[in-house]
Amino acid sequence: MGNYVPDGTIPPVTVRQDMNENMDSRGFEDDDSAERLEPIIDYDDLTGYDLTRYELSPEERAYEEMIRQRIRERRRAAERRRIKRNRTVALVILFVILFIVCRSCYASHEKKRKAEEVNKKPSSAKVNNENKPAENGTEAGDPLEVSDGNGHKFTQADGLTFVDGILIVNKTYSLPKEYAPGINSAAQAAFDDMTAAAFNDGLYLYVNSGYRSYDEQYSLYYNYAANRGVKEADKVSSRPGHSEHQSGLCFDVNSTDFSFNDTAEARHCADYGFIIRFPKGKEAITGYEYESWHIRYVGIETAKEITSKGLCLEEYLGVTSDYVYAADGKTQQQLAEELGVPLDDPYTDDQESSDIQAPSDTDENSESAQTGYTDDYNYYY
Repeated sequence: MGNYVPDGTIPPVTVRQDMNENMDSRGFEDDDSAERLEPIIDYDDLTGYDLTRYELSPEERAYEEMIRQRIRERRRAAERRRIKRNRTVALVILFVILFIVCRSCYASHEKKRKAEEVNKKPSSAKVNNENKPAENGTEAGDPLEVSDGNGHKFTQADGLTFVDGILIVNKTYSLPKEYAPGINSAAQAAFDDMTAAAFNDGLYLYVNSGYRSYDEQYSLYYNYAANRGVKEADKVSSRPGHSEHQSGLCFDVNSTDFSFNDTAEARHCADYGFIIRFPKGKEAITGYEYESWHIRYVGIETAKEITSKGLCLEEYLGVTSDYVYAADGKTQQQLAEELGVPLDDPYTDDQESSDIQAPSDTDENSESAQTGYTDDYNYYY
């Protein structure tokens, strides 16, 4: 077994017992590959031995060293597994974080892209409020704001012109061809309220012509110019893009027989947010003949102020209404050549204009349907 030693070397039984306890505490007791250390000394045959003076033989020392080596290897293997597990968890967490960040960046990019797309074109939702300019699409795109020196602020955005927040459409200021907002919901609601009040007064009001697209106005203007010439057409009809009907903010009420004129509603239409767009005596300023039936929605407060001061919209906003100042700068001669229509009225004095074949309007069932062709063509504005 071995020899006693005088220096008190710890016997192998104690060493092996400590190693076995150490392996048990490290979790090796359930490892099939972990060999249990068997004591070299027979415990039943230790009577009379002083174990504190026992010295291991070379074979026993080699065996003990082999066991220690195995324990170290298993500890290193366990440590490698722990590191590998921690790295896997860290990689998963990192992947989740990267996914969340990429998702957030993508959502932010999409939101910005959609906002830019909305700003590139005027939205009908921006003209669906009380025509208070700020609620009328004034912030679309990147607006250009300038002051005229008279206290009026001009804002241009996406081809639309606002003066003090009010959308202006006349012979000077036009609308883009693609601008198609439809009837303004606030204007329609105000007209419905006025219609209900008129009904209580025994008057039936209806929309003869409401929203009209660019193409519809082009057809109307072209037909009139082809029959009467551009000079005559410019007196009573709007060139395409210059019609207020395209804005969706105006209505032609009833017919041209002045049934709307001198009614309580005509006198108090400002109470509902409307103004007579082309009032009598303002023809030189508005550029159009007097039309009592053509009303424009501008909001109650603005309508009352304009009406109480006896102004037309051009006077109120300090703007002109003349094709000479229009952005395209087309003269009547240039327009006649472009459309292929006469410049002057082709009919002589001895040929009455009543002989003219009336041009075809829009479909009866369309939103901007006309009740019929009139001799004075007043519904072509």
